[in-house]
Formats: sequence, C-alpha cells, structure tokens
Amino acid sequence: MRKALFVAGLMLVFSFASAKAYFGVFSGYPEAIGVQYTMDNNMRFSIGLPAYGGFGVAGSADMIMGGDALDIEGIDLRYYYGAGVSAFFTNYTLYGSAFGFNGHGLAALEWMVPNTNFGIFSEIQLGAEYDTYFGFSPFYGGRFGVNFY
Repeated sequence: MRKALFVAGLMLVFSFASAKAYFGVFSGYPEAIGVQYTMDNNMRFSIGLPAYGGFGVAGSADMIMGGDALDIEGIDLRYYYGAGVSAFFTNYTLYGSAFGFNGHGLAALEWMVPNTNFGIFSEIQLGAEYDTYFGFSPFYGGRFGVNFY
C-alpha cells in the first residue's frame, strides 16, 4: 500500500513538472501582497497576506474559463475571465479575529512585455462574501501584478 501511494505521489509530482504552468506575484484586495501559480489546465491557486488592518492569511482557487488575444496592432494584449473562491483568516487591529470566504467572478487584461517571458496584468473580482465579524456582504476585489512564463 505504501509503495502504491509513493508511486502515485511521484506521478503527481512529475505531472506538475511537465506541465506548461506559470507563476506570478501581485498586490491587491483581499490579498495585499501574494503569489499565484496557474497550472496548464487553467486552475490557479494563490496565497497572500490580507489587505485589511491586522495580521492573517488569505488564499484562493480560481478557474480561468476563457480568454484570447485582443486584435491591436503592435501590442500583445490579452483578456481572460473565470470564477473562483477565496478564504481568509485575520486578526483585525480594531475588531478582533475573523474568518471569511467568498465566491466571485473575475475579468482581466494582460500585456505581454515584448521580448520577455512575463506579462503585466490587472484583474477585477466581483461576488458575495461572508465573514464572522461583518456577516454577508457584496464582494469586490482586484489584483495588479506580473506573471512569469
């Protein structure tokens, strides 16, 4: 049984290593600063420090559902859209501790910098959120960052 689990784990590691994936760094809301990893199947995972007062951690899982290049001569500009979920735990400076989660849609533009392996992106997120301190509310978020291909 242990050998089978070891082989399955090894296959999983090699499948990630052979994938055409990319990673990025970003700043925004709800994560003030974070890192993200997008797999070749367009599933993106990210983790970061929350933007609101206090200390904590936030993470998200997003599915990039589609996108394409925009037809602008001389500029490599792309768009993408998708949906995802985020969760956070924070210790608010003024309010105390809270845990929250949200579901959201997302839309973004990315400019591929000429003759490089990276793109600069800007993303918006809209959805609904629940947290243990404020309850249910609309959710809005966004990111600005760099993806390294």
